[in-house]
Amino acid sequence: MASALSFPQLFSDPAGESHFASVNIGLVTRDFAPPAESFDVSDFTAASRCGFVRVPSGWVGDLHPSPMCLWVFFLSGEIEFEASDGERRRVAAGSAILLEDTTGKGHQSRVIGDVPALLALVQV
Repeated sequence: MASALSFPQLFSDPAGESHFASVNIGLVTRDFAPPAESFDVSDFTAASRCGFVRVPSGWVGDLHPSPMCLWVFFLSGEIEFEASDGERRRVAAGSAILLEDTTGKGHQSRVIGDVPALLALVQV
């Protein structure tokens, strides 16, 4: 049985504007960890580094490009991202975003609420 996951993606166009899109990741039911029962698994892609960051509540990041191409996985807290084209999206604990806007104007970001955002970062 095949299925897919969808996550927000921030990217830069040739003119340097950042925009949101969706990145879809296909899942296929496989025997991934026998003798455990099968479950849905995506293809694996190369990653070069990983790390964690804690961003304090109230933090605001003015317009900036992503420092590298990153998958950002939200462990706690919530951040609102604003693309340079003005579109805003919130990403909260239990979700992820792919940041590919490493050139151009980049995006703004800010922590929402009273809880720091704890993030796992994977460079791709």
